[in-house]
Amino acid sequence: MNDDDIAARPDDVGDDERRTDGEEELEPRSLDELNEVVAGLETVAEVLGRQIEQVSKKLAELTEEPESDPRLARWLMFLPPDAAEDTEHRGETSLFTVAHFVQYYNETYVGNPGTRAVAIPDCWLEHPGLVAELATLTYTWREAHLGKQATARDAQYWHDHWRPGFAERMATEWVHQRCRSDGHKTAGAPARPDRFTLEHRQRQARAADAAGVDDRQTTPSGP
Repeated sequence: MNDDDIAARPDDVGDDERRTDGEEELEPRSLDELNEVVAGLETVAEVLGRQIEQVSKKLAELTEEPESDPRLARWLMFLPPDAAEDTEHRGETSLFTVAHFVQYYNETYVGNPGTRAVAIPDCWLEHPGLVAELATLTYTWREAHLGKQATARDAQYWHDHWRPGFAERMATEWVHQRCRSDGHKTAGAPARPDRFTLEHRQRQARAADAAGVDDRQTTPSGP
């Protein structure tokens, strides 16, 4: 075997000989070309992001439970109060939800005489602090008892913490003692209209103004 028969070592093979058929040598790109590539990738990412967001919203709509079927928790012994969040009550305000919860509370959480477990007085709307706390008490109760997110632990925490604290403040801070026996007694902050009542009054005022304009436009002028 002579030297010609010996295969060339890899180091001795030229670049042209090492390149296989079909392979092309990559040319370095300019900065402008790279910026164009990056911009194109950013556009693709934005489009994909919007598509993912749309799919996520659609999935949430498909998996969201209707309020008319609130998946009553096993530990909820009584039917829940009506609420604006129920399908059949759409168009009502959250004040509707609170009012029905007040009724539910008075049918459920009134205890022994002489304790703090007393009924919410009929004049609850006349006491701003009581209205504000009733709103959060209502919706914490709903979160603890209705829907897929409800847990027995949260429900018990509501009974152990939120309800007693509310009952204590209602008796000592929000209403006069006579409100629970002899009718409403002004005490503390004066009554004020809730935002839903204000919005309703504003709509009525705008409708009245519009009607007045129409009347003036259609009423014939004098001689």
